[in-house]
Amino acid sequence: MTAKARAPKFHRETPAVRREALVEATLQSLRRYGHEGTSIRRISAIAGVSIGLINHHFRSKAELVAAAYESLALSLQQSTRAAAERPGQASRARFQSFFRASFSPEILDPSVFSIWLVFWSMVLHAPEMRAVHDRTYREYRVILEALLAALATEGAAPPFKLRNAAIALAALLDGLWLELSLSPGAFTAEDAISLCEDWVSALCSGALPGLALDPAHAGVVARD
Repeated sequence: MTAKARAPKFHRETPAVRREALVEATLQSLRRYGHEGTSIRRISAIAGVSIGLINHHFRSKAELVAAAYESLALSLQQSTRAAAERPGQASRARFQSFFRASFSPEILDPSVFSIWLVFWSMVLHAPEMRAVHDRTYREYRVILEALLAALATEGAAPPFKLRNAAIALAALLDGLWLELSLSPGAFTAEDAISLCEDWVSALCSGALPGLALDPAHAGVVARD
């Protein structure tokens, strides 16, 4: 047997792949053990790497948990955005797809909700978590503003205040998701989807006067 044949085979992962694996291990630990039960040692065991490797990529547990928060938030946002951006959909159909994705079994998974509770409990006192919350909320608003702006562009809605409309719709979506997660027997995902579609219908019919623009601004969607 030649020396070449006897040489061990190994594959060195890139830093990005390593970080992604550590983030996934953190999410697994948070699902199983919550924040108090999640430690760097436990994450290293789940990921199958040394504690030293974690310390090489993340300065603290708080930084690693914040990275997990951002990863999960952006992943869920991407799944809903992808549903809305499927080709060939008019603005109202894009909203229908977006709402269905927003109340899909994946997003209503109790284990996902339990992780969010951990994240929310940390936002008020952990600067890293506050920064992630602010970034991901802005990105969520960007997605909603793009969907809403298309309504006016396509003539499906009268002129309205885009920023305020996105804030209102985000609050409706988040509130329904929270209640469905806390009390799944109170109403169904279909009920939530229907309520969101009713809100869009009200916006399109001009039945939300607080969001309406002066007729002099016809054809304009105001961001502020």
